[in-house]
Amino acid sequence: MHADCSYLFLAVLLWATPCCRAAVSPSSSAELTFLSSSAGLELENGLRNSSRAAGSRRKRYVSSRDMTALLEYHNRVRSQVFPPAANMEYMVWDERLAKSAESWASQCIWDHGPSHVMKYMGQNLSISSGRYRSVIELVRSWHDEKNSFSYPNRCTGSVCSHYTQMVWASTNRIGCAINRCSNMYVFGSTWKQATLLVCNYSIKGNWVGEAPYKTGKPCSACPSVYGGSCNKNQCSTSKRRRNWF
Repeated sequence: MHADCSYLFLAVLLWATPCCRAAVSPSSSAELTFLSSSAGLELENGLRNSSRAAGSRRKRYVSSRDMTALLEYHNRVRSQVFPPAANMEYMVWDERLAKSAESWASQCIWDHGPSHVMKYMGQNLSISSGRYRSVIELVRSWHDEKNSFSYPNRCTGSVCSHYTQMVWASTNRIGCAINRCSNMYVFGSTWKQATLLVCNYSIKGNWVGEAPYKTGKPCSACPSVYGGSCNKNQCSTSKRRRNWF
């Protein structure tokens, strides 16, 4: 295993179960909007409960530098989608999502969770074994899945759901955590000194049969809450640039 860490890292990223589990698609976009809105309070309560243990610790599972890198990388990917997106929203950091990711990452389990919030929250996972270089190494392969993705919803590779969650237009909040796990059970074998990244997203993307965004001139179909403001091809206002809670 240690002789070829890069191979193990690649294997996980290619063979992992899609990181935002498929849900039954609402029958219409209007129903999807209603579901997202009505689920908000339940998601908030679920995140609060799942992050209590993490909130009681002083230790943060992601540094300020890595937090900035993750957020900037996601927004850069979102601003450069092709075909261009008409309704891509600027993504901000959400501390509640990050605390929930901390709580889950601390379990050192190669699976999605906790189950009581996965219905409303998207989640991407990545793992590597051996020497850890940078957090961007752990997320770059999610972006690389775009090479297998054909708009609006066709995937010719083994998985495209990491990428589509990254560029889901209405997913405008993210919170991540990184944890070093001494022993982690992955695909039938034990990984020593594994680095696990958990990124949680809201609102949840990857609805079956739905396109991740609308195509068109950038910012031409932004939600009204943005007041027509556009920044680097994304719907954005100064009030939505940070969301720390």
